[in-house]
Amino acid sequence: GTEKTMVVQAIQSVISMLILMLIGAWLAGKDWFRKSGGTGLLSKLIVNVLVPLYMLNNVLTKVGSRQKLWEIVVCLPLPMITIFISLGLGIWMAGRLNIHAPRRGVFINVMTFTNCVLVGFPIIISLFGEEAAAVGMVYYMVNTICFWTIGVQLLREDGGQKSSLFSKAGLKKLLSPPLLGFLLGVVLVILGLSLPAVLANPVSQLGGCATPMAMMFVGCILRDADWSKLKISRDLLLVLLFRFIVCPALMLGVVYVMPLPALNKQVFFLLSSMPAMTQLSVMSKESGSDAEFASLLIAVTTVLSIFMIPVYTWIVTLVL
Repeated sequence: GTEKTMVVQAIQSVISMLILMLIGAWLAGKDWFRKSGGTGLLSKLIVNVLVPLYMLNNVLTKVGSRQKLWEIVVCLPLPMITIFISLGLGIWMAGRLNIHAPRRGVFINVMTFTNCVLVGFPIIISLFGEEAAAVGMVYYMVNTICFWTIGVQLLREDGGQKSSLFSKAGLKKLLSPPLLGFLLGVVLVILGLSLPAVLANPVSQLGGCATPMAMMFVGCILRDADWSKLKISRDLLLVLLFRFIVCPALMLGVVYVMPLPALNKQVFFLLSSMPAMTQLSVMSKESGSDAEFASLLIAVTTVLSIFMIPVYTWIVTLVL
């Protein structure tokens, strides 16, 4: 039935992702790629050019009208509720389990924020079609805003940095190119404007490169991860338990009782179950919190999500 088809689709998507990741890992092992600053260059290209154009194109083509935009905006409270519940749970657990700085902020961030763009979007689009991207942007928006304010503040506290929640640097990061691409699309939809074909075509073509490039970048990260540092510790096991079992179960409970279309519920659930954000590693280094622990968690959660995504898809088709 439908469940079987969806799970097969999820497995196919994961295999496609794996192939792209392996290409990225292969590239990361090449001298010419390293000498030209390959991984860093790829990261900048994805975040500053491809994903913003992908977001802009998706808003214009998949949302398109003010009414559709309103239908999506109305769903904003749901990801806010779930992210704040996860955040509260993370803060409480970190206290109960005596997880101290410089790891505390990393622990809470991994429990709360997920990799929506690089891993989440390719999955939801392959499962539900391009329609899912418009719904997914709502979750992405809340996830991004909360990470660049609350998440980064927690990391800074770990590193002993004194700064306000809405610091100038934080706000600058908050207005990241992907979010700006999304907001530009929203403004154009509200004004009833569309891009002329001469602009729309390159925006669409470059935006279409975002997903494969992102997967290759994830492959580079996994190749560069220091797997020799992987030690099965209590902190690691706890984070994995919460990221893959407790938080998705929590989200499932919340979306189940919400009066929302099935697609919205399915997309929000899957995006909340994705691995840790790749930006966490960069921000951990910048803020002086445990960057090694953060990098390790990004690598481990990304690898584990390859096995968990088909399981979550099966749950989604059964329950939602």
